[in-house]
Amino acid sequence: MKLKEFLKLMKMPLLIIGIVLSIFSFLSYFFGFQLTLVKDTGFLTKIMYNLFYHLDYTHDITFAAWFTSLVLLFCALGLLLIGWGDREKLKISPARQGIIKLFSLIMLLLSVDEILVLRDQLGQNLKYSTGLLVYIPLALIGMVAFILVFNQLIKNIRTVKNRALTNIYFRAVILLALIYFILLLGEGYLRMSGYPIQVIPYIKGFVKLGMIYGVYSLLLKISDNYNL
Repeated sequence: MKLKEFLKLMKMPLLIIGIVLSIFSFLSYFFGFQLTLVKDTGFLTKIMYNLFYHLDYTHDITFAAWFTSLVLLFCALGLLLIGWGDREKLKISPARQGIIKLFSLIMLLLSVDEILVLRDQLGQNLKYSTGLLVYIPLALIGMVAFILVFNQLIKNIRTVKNRALTNIYFRAVILLALIYFILLLGEGYLRMSGYPIQVIPYIKGFVKLGMIYGVYSLLLKISDNYNL
């Protein structure tokens, strides 16, 4: 089985698992805390607590974190299809294709980070003060590069119908990325101000998962259109 065929085969199962994780994450927000208050922590209560905990994408080193890492890895593989694809078919410059290869490496690093939680080694205070000041400009530069490169790829798609459909995926990813950055800034401000963040991490996790899956779908659509 070719890589592209495998990635296409995994698209629907990943969507279903993502929806299930989103449902359990929000259930965890409403009911998970109540489970920790139960005095009689019997066998059934422990099972329920562990189920909510490991299917909650706001926690690290859980099944939900592993799933997010897997989708990021699949995105990296999708970028490999385009980054090392036939440049004559893609009709893009070597520089643009080089940027796609760089995105592939970044996705791979993000996939590893979801499992090893390397970002937490910076510390919470650094993460939400100096870390944000460094992270946000780099993320915005990356977003601009992403828009320029993939906008060119979409423009080169021959049929109007396929171009329009691919454009929907593309715009959805950009919109979700903007929402995610706004939520990230809002969460950082609330943490630094000492306010409770409550539901924001759950909304942020939902948006993040949707954005990653959107990138995955976009890459598959582009590789299909160029027959990579």
